[in-house]
Amino acid sequence: MKKILTVFSLLLILKSYAQPYAQSYYKNLFDSKQYDVVPLNSTSPNQVEFSWIVSAHMEALALMYEKTHDVKYANVLIGTMGNVIDRRDDLRDQLPPNIGVSNISDYRGISGAAWSTDYYNTNQGDGKTYAHVAHSANITYPMAKFAAIVKKDSTIQNTMYNSGGRYNGMTFKAIANDLKQKVSETLIYHETQWYTEPNNIIGYYKERNDNPPIDNDGEILPFNMQSAMGRVLVQMYLATDNPDYLIQINQIANFLKANTSFDSNLQSNKWTYWKKTTLREDISHGGLTISFPYECRKYSISNGGALIYTDSDMNAYANTLTKDIYQSPLYINNGVAYPAEHWNLKSGFRMGNADLSTYTCFQWASLSKYDAKIYQLLAEMQTAENYYTPLMPENFPLAVAYLAYYENLIVPVNTEHGWGDGSDWRGVASGNFDEDSANEFVVIRNYDGMIGTMEPYGKKFHSVTSDKYYNGQYNWRGIAAGDFFGDNKSEIVTLSNHTDPVNNGVYILKIENNNIVEHTKSIGWDAQSDWVGAAAGNFITGGKDDFIAVRNLNKEVLVFNFNGTTPQLVHTNALNLPSNSKITAVASGNLDGVGKDEIVLLVDAQDPAYNGIYVYNIDDNGIVTKIAQSTNWGSGSEWRGLAVGNLDGNGADEIIVHRNYDGEYVAYTLSGNILNSTGVERFPILQTQDNIMCSGNFDPSSKNEELVTLRKDGGIVMFSAAKVIRANSTTNNNKQSDPCQNELLEVLFSFLKSASFKREELKEISVR
Repeated sequence: MKKILTVFSLLLILKSYAQPYAQSYYKNLFDSKQYDVVPLNSTSPNQVEFSWIVSAHMEALALMYEKTHDVKYANVLIGTMGNVIDRRDDLRDQLPPNIGVSNISDYRGISGAAWSTDYYNTNQGDGKTYAHVAHSANITYPMAKFAAIVKKDSTIQNTMYNSGGRYNGMTFKAIANDLKQKVSETLIYHETQWYTEPNNIIGYYKERNDNPPIDNDGEILPFNMQSAMGRVLVQMYLATDNPDYLIQINQIANFLKANTSFDSNLQSNKWTYWKKTTLREDISHGGLTISFPYECRKYSISNGGALIYTDSDMNAYANTLTKDIYQSPLYINNGVAYPAEHWNLKSGFRMGNADLSTYTCFQWASLSKYDAKIYQLLAEMQTAENYYTPLMPENFPLAVAYLAYYENLIVPVNTEHGWGDGSDWRGVASGNFDEDSANEFVVIRNYDGMIGTMEPYGKKFHSVTSDKYYNGQYNWRGIAAGDFFGDNKSEIVTLSNHTDPVNNGVYILKIENNNIVEHTKSIGWDAQSDWVGAAAGNFITGGKDDFIAVRNLNKEVLVFNFNGTTPQLVHTNALNLPSNSKITAVASGNLDGVGKDEIVLLVDAQDPAYNGIYVYNIDDNGIVTKIAQSTNWGSGSEWRGLAVGNLDGNGADEIIVHRNYDGEYVAYTLSGNILNSTGVERFPILQTQDNIMCSGNFDPSSKNEELVTLRKDGGIVMFSAAKVIRANSTTNNNKQSDPCQNELLEVLFSFLKSASFKREELKEISVR
């Protein structure tokens, strides 16, 4: 015993020196796509590269630096900005002769502080270059933003940049000062395009009117372009405190407000693409339009002591997305107040001829602060096959950076929306069905009695074994998986609430020759059982997994273990719950990180004193004892989704609960007899209605488990933790690997998600 305590103490000491370090899922994705290196196109002699592509990459790097404070992003950003500035029209001749570029003069014969191109001319490629305000804004925005970041943070001002190029050997402060000068020069280049109305309250940018080689000469620029330059002015004001920038900011804001109306029914803002016509503002351009108001509010930009944009303004913009553009899960209109063109991402059907790129929507994620549901609304779109396949958002660094910047608790990583909305899913559980190093999950649906095993594959899922079909008469209620037979692979237990007692009860299935086959069953139960579901785990000492079955008849928890491969009832536990309450879900896991597993129940009750979350342990006699609860929730909560797993990849399992009332997923940890909330993820209510959930170790390269959800509309969505911890690099696929070795955690992160070593090869279920 003394030796065991000594080893345990040593492990605690080792862990204190090697605590796992959680990293952003999307930060890891950003790096794995090599967006964290200076892009080659930043050295292109072709100025069109800088208009949208390189400028977006610079903005992505600025966001990643602002979010993570990781100096590598600052260094890559500085290197990229240096390359871009070197190739400004009037500075190109300062590059070494072997680069082979010379200064560019625009259509007026002026070589100025911009990046002009003939790509967007009326006659494309006519050689008469033109510098667009929007392009200059895109390019200079990350420069101004970096300068503002450096001004605000004195601790980084003396950091040296030593990675070559224009700014080699300079401090961040010196670089920021030069960037402010360079941005100022570009603003001066465009100052003749700035117009202020006689009242001096409204101001905006126009296209040049001296016979430029473009369409719409002399026209007031579209609202998204006003915003693009407006946010440059915001960052320059933050970086310099120059009041002239504040005057322009206020004038642009007044111009946008004068051309924005309020929909009192939706409590949302409406606007068109520009002042010239009633052309609709599509989602993509709208994301840029709202960026300026957002930044004004984010940085509390005020004029005469009054905020230029208020929280109510931002709430109205948020409602533009959630109540106007977004019609229902995976169904979006193409633009603001524009239902004529829409896209059903589930079916792939698209009404209208709008270019798919006009559905780009990641910039709206900034409004998550004002409506937290927006992040998951957008994130699910990014991973839906019909969106992901044509648009490939992960191939756009700015999209990944936005998803990284605003991620919270979980992020969707795999989706399958091809299942019918009549599937009537009844359960999902994780287990090991093919004896590899990762978990898979098993689903059951009532439509046709299908039971199937799946694992993530690419952005979707594929089958692990052949499916098994019963029929729609069995009224399945939940599913669980565990190593019941002690054969180092998972078996399956599910419950039938069949109207005929001959078929009502417990079904045990196993994997045999890659098929799901029925092994045995315990039937003849009361047809009024109203089974809730099952959960598997280490409940009774003996080396194999056990399972519980929960039914609303008498509010009972039935504890089973296996005599060989035969299930036997150990004990029936009647719970102290009101007769008119309803147990809605059950799950299991090791909530305290030691010893055996606990079980968790969700209960809907009219009496708030009984409405909520319950945690129980089970002794070797099968006797259930309540150890914690979180009750006094509203009677309209409608608790539905429940999963237990190691979502944070660090220590004991957590509880993830969902209720229909508000669409929230809430994470809880158990501390003694107290349940503590550790995180909340908000969803549009319809997106999570009646969700069924489980967690599992689907990617052993990280400590975290993922969350699988079955949707009421038939879809399957897998979530990774937003913060992931990579598993020990020495961990192998041997299930008997040294458990002490698994305690030595690595300070790295994983591309995907999940858990490092096989806790139990099971996990939980949850059902209606």
